[in-house]
Amino acid sequence: MEEQQKTLELAKSTAKRAVKIALIACVITILFATLSLWVLLNQITATANLTKMQKIQEMRLEKLEKGLI
Repeated sequence: MEEQQKTLELAKSTAKRAVKIALIACVITILFATLSLWVLLNQITATANLTKMQKIQEMRLEKLEKGLI
């Protein structure tokens, strides 16, 4: 009887540790996913700004070309 009790306690403690490890892994995964989304949004914003600046520069160049002709 006492041997079964010890085995049961060992199984409970092992299960608790496994759940803690799984929860920590989930939190770390969520953190990395959030970081990845943040980087992705920054890249999209930077690309959009570059495209906008390129269009502005093209318009300025066209105005300069028209002024020379």
